[in-house]
Amino acid sequence: MKLIGFINALIAFIGIIQVSAEIINTNEYITELFSVNIVETEGKKYTVNGNTCTVDMIFFQGTASGHYFNGDITCRDCTNVIKTYKDGRIEFKARYSLVGKDFNNSNTNIFIEDNLLGYDENKQPITKPTIITNSNNLSFLQTADIRGIIEEINGNKIIRYMWNENNKNDVPYPVAYIPDETKDYSKEVFVFNIEVGGEGYYDVLGANEIQAVSIGFTCTSNTSQFQGKGLDNFVDTRFQFPGQPQTLSARYILDGVDNEGNPSRVYVENIGVDFFDRVSTEPIIITDNPKWAWMEKAPLHGNTNWTNGLHIELWTINDPSLWENQQPEPQPEPQQEPKQEPKPDDQCSSKIIAQGYKCCSSICKQPYVDENGEWGVEDGKWCGCIENKNSCPSTITNKGYSCCSTCSKVRYVDEDGKWGVENHQWCGIPTMCKE
Repeated sequence: MKLIGFINALIAFIGIIQVSAEIINTNEYITELFSVNIVETEGKKYTVNGNTCTVDMIFFQGTASGHYFNGDITCRDCTNVIKTYKDGRIEFKARYSLVGKDFNNSNTNIFIEDNLLGYDENKQPITKPTIITNSNNLSFLQTADIRGIIEEINGNKIIRYMWNENNKNDVPYPVAYIPDETKDYSKEVFVFNIEVGGEGYYDVLGANEIQAVSIGFTCTSNTSQFQGKGLDNFVDTRFQFPGQPQTLSARYILDGVDNEGNPSRVYVENIGVDFFDRVSTEPIIITDNPKWAWMEKAPLHGNTNWTNGLHIELWTINDPSLWENQQPEPQPEPQQEPKQEPKPDDQCSSKIIAQGYKCCSSICKQPYVDENGEWGVEDGKWCGCIENKNSCPSTITNKGYSCCSTCSKVRYVDEDGKWGVENHQWCGIPTMCKE
C-alpha cells in the first residue's frame, strides 16, 4: 500500500497532545507563499522504541507550487523525525531542500527546517520554518514571520506556508547552542565510524552570507559494546548565521547487536558546533536496548577523532549519581526471601579493580559493558560486576526482561524459567537461587 504523508504517525497522536497543547492562532498569517505536497518514500520509515520516547525517522518526497515559488524536493536531506514521548509530548523537526523557479523565473534553491509549534483550533499541526534561499527575490523569507499549516486534502498532506505581512520586524535567526564542556566527560559510550559521501554535498548560500549545508554520510559501529550499521544514508545539516559559530545536527539510526548478541537499535541526534579546530556536541540517544536506557537521560558529550578515518566519539560523566534517570536501589517486597550474596571467591574484572574501583556486592541488573568488563552502579558509584555470577536464563533476557536483583519469590514458572517481580515488573529468577 502506498504510504502518503510524512506526519501520518503524528496525526494519530493528536488526541494525546490536545490535552496540554495551546491553540496556535494563525489569523494574522493570510498571505500564502507556496505550498508543499508531501509524499512519504515507501519503505523508508525507521522506528526506535526507546525508554523515554519512540522515534520515527521518515524519508519523503514532494513538489512545491505557488505564486512565489514552484519546484521539487531534492532527495538529499529530506527527512522528518517525530519523537513521541511517554509523557504525551510530541516533537517533530523536518528538513528538506527545494529546487525550482521563483516568481521571476530565476533558478532558486531553498532549504527549510520545519519545527512543530502546536495545533490550531481546527487541530491542524502548525510549524515554524527556518528558510534559507539563494534567490534575491525571495531573500525576505529568511527573516519573515511565517507559519506552516499542515492540511490533509484528498488523502495528501500539504504544508501551506503563510506569511504575516503586517509584522514588519525581522524574525531573529536561530541562536547556536553551545554544548556543555564543564563536566568531566571521561566514560566512553559509543564510537561510530563515519564515511562521508552518501547523498553527497549540497549547500544553499543565502543573503547576508547565511548558509545551509548538507553533508551526506554512512555510519557503522565496530566496538565490543555494539556492532551495527546505519539503516540508510544520512545527512549532517549545518547552519551558518552572522556572528555565530557553525552549527551541526546529524540524525541517524544504527541497527545491530550488543555484546551479548541482543538485537539493538540506536537513534543518535548529534547537535553541536564546529569551531573548525574542534567539534563539540551534546548528543541525544534513544535506544530499544534496556541495558542502555540510562543513556537517554544521562549527560552526554561528543567529539570527532580523525585517527585512521573519521570517528564520532560519545562520552558521559564518570559519576552516575548525576544522571537524571538514575534508578533507585531495588526495594525488597513484603516477606521477600533474603538476598543471596556472591561467594567470597567471586571476582570482577581485574582491569576494573586496577582502576581503583570495587566489585559490586550484588548482581548487576543491567550492566554497562566496555573493553574493561561489566560495570554496575552502587550508592551512586561505579563498581565491577561479578564475572562468574549465575545469571537468569537467556530465554528470559532475550525477550527483553531483566534478571531479578535478588532471590525474590517465584511468582510464575514456564518453559523459559522461573519468574519474579520487582518494582511491578517481571524479572528472571537467578539460577543461583535455591528452590
